[in-house]
Order: sequence, then C-alpha cells, then structure tokens
Amino acid sequence: MMVKNKRIPYYFGIALFIIEVSFGIWMAHWNHFVPGDAVSRVANAYYVLFSHDPHLGAIGFVWNPLPSLLMIPILLLTPLCKALASEGIAGIILTSLFAAFTAVLLFKSLLRRKQPFLFSFAIVLLFSFNPFLFLYGANGMSEMLFIYFIMFCVIAFVDWMDEKRSVASMIMIGFALALAFLTRYESILFGAALALSLLIIIWSKRNKEEAAVYGITYTYNKWEASEWLALLPVIYTGIIWIVLNWVIMGDGLFFLRSNYSNLAQSEGLSKNPTIGPVIGHYGATLLFVLERSIPFLLPLLTILMIRIIRRRVFSAGFLCLILLVLSIPVMQIYMLDKGASYGWLRFFVYPFVITLAWLPYELQKLKEQAKHLYILGGCVTLILLSASAYATGYAMNNERLAPEEYQAIHYNQSPTYFSNRLSLHIADDLDQLLHKHKHASLLVDSFNGFQIILDMKQTNQLIITSDLDFKKKLNNPVKEKVTYILIPKPEGVATLNAVNEHYKNFYYKGADFAKLDKTYDDQWRLYRVVNPEKGKR
Repeated sequence: MMVKNKRIPYYFGIALFIIEVSFGIWMAHWNHFVPGDAVSRVANAYYVLFSHDPHLGAIGFVWNPLPSLLMIPILLLTPLCKALASEGIAGIILTSLFAAFTAVLLFKSLLRRKQPFLFSFAIVLLFSFNPFLFLYGANGMSEMLFIYFIMFCVIAFVDWMDEKRSVASMIMIGFALALAFLTRYESILFGAALALSLLIIIWSKRNKEEAAVYGITYTYNKWEASEWLALLPVIYTGIIWIVLNWVIMGDGLFFLRSNYSNLAQSEGLSKNPTIGPVIGHYGATLLFVLERSIPFLLPLLTILMIRIIRRRVFSAGFLCLILLVLSIPVMQIYMLDKGASYGWLRFFVYPFVITLAWLPYELQKLKEQAKHLYILGGCVTLILLSASAYATGYAMNNERLAPEEYQAIHYNQSPTYFSNRLSLHIADDLDQLLHKHKHASLLVDSFNGFQIILDMKQTNQLIITSDLDFKKKLNNPVKEKVTYILIPKPEGVATLNAVNEHYKNFYYKGADFAKLDKTYDDQWRLYRVVNPEKGKR
C-alpha cells in the first residue's frame, strides 16, 4: 500500500493538469477570455520566434523573463496551432503544469512527514481546488510559477531547520529563490525574510559547548556559509539581469524605470477610485491589505493553535514563519502607500502558500508530541482550509475586492472580453489590408498591441517594439518607408504607448506625414504615412 501511495501524488498531478488545462482552454477558446498580462507574456515568447526581427532579446526587459522563456518550446508548435499564441494557450499549458507540480510537491511533503494518506489527500484537494489557486493554475499568469518556487523554498527551509541544517536543503533554496526572482520581483522581499530567518535559526540553535571552545566566530562562520549557499544563486541572477538590461537596453535598471515599467504604469493611480484614497494614508493602506489578506490568512490560525498546544509560540521557528508570511504583504503596504501598486487580490495570496508549505512540519510535530490532540488539529486544519476556500470565492466575486477575478467570473460582461473581440476584428481587417498590399509595413507598439499582433497572420509585415530598427522607424517613418501606424486611444496605460509618447496628440490629430485611414470603435486608429513634401508640390 505504501508503494502505491508514493505513486498517487503523481497520478493526482496528472489529473489536476488535465482539469486545469481543460478549464483554461474552455475559458480562452470558447469564452474568449484571457487576462491581458497572461497574453502579454505569451507575446514576449512569440516575438523571439515569429516576429519580423526574431532574436532572444525580443523577450523584453520589463517582465521577469522565466515564464516567457518556458513558453518558447510550446510556441514552436504555433505553425500547427495558431491558438497557442493568439488565445494564450501556451501560457495556460505552462501554469497548468506548475499547478500540478505544486500539488505533487505538497502531497509528497505531507506523506514524508508521516501524515495519514486520506488526510494528506484532503489537504491537497482543498489547496488545489481553492477557487483562487484553481483559477490561477489555468489562466496563464505568472503567479502559479512563483507559488511553486515559494513553496519549494519554504519546504526546503523547514527540512534544513529540522534535519540538522543540511547543505542539500540550502542548495535547493538557492536555486528555487533564483528561479523565483526570474518569475516575479516579490522574491526580493521574500528572500530578505528568508536570509533573516537563517540567521535566527542558526543563532537559536548554536551549540554552547562549541561556542565556548571556538568562540562567536564559529557561529558566524556557519551563518555566513549558509547565507552564501542560499543567496548566491539569486545574487548572481540579479546581477546578470541588471547587466543584460544595461548592455541591451542601455540602462541597468530599465526594468524598474523604463517607460513600460510598473512604476510608469502606476503613475495615474492617484485618480483611481479604489487606490487613490489609500495613497499616503497608512491606516487606509493597512485596512486595504488586511481586508484582502484575511481569506488567505485563515490556515495560519491552524499553526497558531498547534503552537499553543505544543507551547511553542515564542520560538525561533514560529518567528521565522511570521517573517516569511509578512514579507510580501509588507512590500505591498509600502507600494500601496507610495501609489506604486494596483493592489490586485493576487498580490496577497502568498501567505496562504507559505502557510501550507510549512503545515506538514507542524502537523508532524503535533503528532509526535500530543497524539491525543492530533485529531483535533487535523479537523481544525480541514475546517479552516474549507473556510479559506469559501472566503476566497466570496472575495473573488466582489468587484471592489477582486476586480480581475470578478472579470474572470463575469467574463462576458468584462472589458477584457470586449477588448479581445475588438483585437480579433482589427487583426482580421489588417490582415486583409496587408495581404492586399504585399510591400506595405505597419508600425505598432507591442506594449498595447500584443493581442492584435498575436491574432494576425501577416506578422512579417509588422514593425514592433522588439525590432532592432523600431526606434529609427518611429523617429522617421517617411524616410524609413513605413506604410501604416496603428495607435491606441491615449487613456490609462495607453498614454505610455511609444507613438503617443513620441508624437503628442497623434491619436486625435495625426501629423503632417500621417493621415487617418480608419478608426476602430474609438479605441484604435490606423494612420497612413504620406510624404508631406510631395503634398506641397
């Protein structure tokens, strides 16, 4: 039975992958709903392979590159199935895989920590089918990849803490943290909390006899070695990312301060009816974060109860858990107060993941120390996980608390749905135009036009942001023989569009070298480039 049990986590992972990918394809193909950020990451991978000027640097230097890098092998099949790119299905396949990997990782951790099979299965089931986790396992966003790496780090940290601080655990933490950095920037605060946790554990478990013989230097050397093992991979990864930004984009911090960066996109948040009142007000910021964090913090009460039963609340291990749980929310508190975050619900899920990764360790210790109370702990665990699933589902169906998730639930009423349908219409129209004029070229900033680009067939006639000659053609479209320019209405983040930035009021008035050719639903305009000198003659 034990041999069969060892295989079941993998069977569960396969089944979960099939369910997730089926749901994701149903949403994308039949309901025409894929989050814009998810499609944007697919587009970054697509440009590497199929743009007019294909090269690895086309993957971009604003988003963390790992999700798009991992999609490249899937997108090699695009000539056989266009929907892999146009409907973001490559991203859906990737996140479904990582949802399965995460479930298997948690399942194996529970069984390794001597938890009953059916109890372990119930926990993994409640984790995987939590409405939020299930949705993000099927929507192509980067969160599920980050969740996997975060869970991997926490499980490895707990193993290191519990197994006499093995070197293998430190090495696994190092590489998982580096991959987390290549997925999302929240890894920086999480990594800092992890580094501080290493110090706390080493200091709390220092051997007083060794210290008496070797002095404080011995403890310091152990701490230094552990920190280097855990942090060196992510430090090198960060340096390489900065160097690549500097060499290719001319600014080592391009990802942080470019025209397309998160900071640039957040500049108008003071006018946002939800975020505006929070900016600069710590009380409002704390309430905002707490309100969205509560559904994800409920399982933490299980660990608190276990610690109270074991009389281990005031211990180094519990302090480390709190540091890890608070690391990313603290970052959000700072960013929200400064007006640099949209405060999406997905930014607050990580305490839930960290708690679940830590939970097998706590349940094992409770079972060993207080067997008569273990059943109570198990019941409370399942109740709170169920309550978390209900609370998360409730929050997701509240437009004020979770506008992105609310759109996914009410997809046929969402702006994303209508935007995707409009993009498909524009792509069809432009394909006919460019097919008719074989030598024509169309300039479009992929920052806003990625969905249109992915929907099009005549991509070899496009000039997009990742092309090496994009700036030159943008600066002098007449001399560079650009035929058409496509531009979005300058509202919200569309004001950051390269054409809108370079030519002021271009959308409404055009220019002496550009004449309005067509308007698409008062959201996009197509301009035809003309030679003003010929017009004067």
